[in-house]
Amino acid sequence: MVYRRQVEEAYSIVQSVAKSCGTLPEMEEALRVLEEVLSYGGFESDLEYAAQLLRDAADTLRYQGCLDWYSLVLAADTLEHAS
Repeated sequence: MVYRRQVEEAYSIVQSVAKSCGTLPEMEEALRVLEEVLSYGGFESDLEYAAQLLRDAADTLRYQGCLDWYSLVLAADTLEHAS
């Protein structure tokens, strides 16, 4: 069972980081996965995939000097606890 509220929270965090730091392909893919989960439901594996994408994006943003990179780690943690 996927907890919708936590998925919505993670989605919102990712959108916020995209506005402040710009977007990356990993973030776009994670948002796409989360939109599908919110629209049609999903599985734990979908959330794990999105969480890994967000961790990868966080690493890239950290190297680029974006101070909000840690928010993506928090979003990934939220997704891992959403199922």
